Amino acid sequence: MTINEIPVSNEELRVMLETGYILREAAKFDDAEAIFRGVMEFLPESDVPQVGLGTVFLQRGDFSAAEEVCGKALELNPASIYARVHYAEALLFSNQREKAESELREIIGNNPDSPHSQTAQALLEAADLISPV
Repeated sequence: MTINEIPVSNEELRVMLETGYILREAAKFDDAEAIFRGVMEFLPESDVPQVGLGTVFLQRGDFSAAEEVCGKALELNPASIYARVHYAEALLFSNQREKAESELREIIGNNPDSPHSQTAQALLEAADLISPV
């Protein structure tokens, strides 16, 4: 039996994703990573579990892995503001400030009423607290 043959409802996948986010916030990074990787198997065309995995790497401080994973999520769904804001966040913490700021400002400009724009704005404000290396 392959993973694609296991019947899983959308509701079960939603609960798994929420569990991954809860585990991430509880600093249970290995468990959160396992959840997101598992959901990626069930939803290979969705950027959501990939970005979830990317946020685990962000929380761990592994910014290059976060950039890679969020970048792949963005390739999968170029219209995903969710993937884009976390990709920009990874860039910011990888000391690619100019590229990150450009991405964040574009998110805000194109989607001013989006909650992701609020996150982008908060990241820009936080960037002012980070001194260049």
